[in-house]
Amino acid sequence: MTQDNKDKQEFLNTMLTQGDAMVCLDARQPDVEVPKAHKTNPMLNLVLSLNFRRPFDVLEDGVYGSFSFGGRAHKCVIPFTAVWAIYEPDTQKGQVWETSIPEDIDWGDSAGATASATPSAQASKKHPLKTVEGSGKPDKSDKPPKRDRSHLRVIK
Repeated sequence: MTQDNKDKQEFLNTMLTQGDAMVCLDARQPDVEVPKAHKTNPMLNLVLSLNFRRPFDVLEDGVYGSFSFGGRAHKCVIPFTAVWAIYEPDTQKGQVWETSIPEDIDWGDSAGATASATPSAQASKKHPLKTVEGSGKPDKSDKPPKRDRSHLRVIK
């Protein structure tokens, strides 16, 4: 295991003992297993919590488990080689591994914007992110996010 992967594993375990952890990853990497709709996203953000109904494992080489996407479970493999940031969603304090950030990310107009989900204070100066909660995709507009209704079910 590389030192970077060991650092990411230790950091994620520490964050999870304190609460939720947002994991930013390049889902395009070949070893990453996520739903097909997210496989082309170089800036996929996943919230992990020890309070999830389904357990998951944080091992030396990555995170393994079944995670919910739009209310449907999907078996996921998140190797630490694909992870480039881990942070606490509420305080936005965390760690960025700059050497792991995909070089082809288009930061667009968000460079001057105040980020609503920034991996860390030091990263916000160089790579600010503004994300729509739950989508994992950057929001380049100042529009409020749409209300998430994925928890609603039609009952007949």
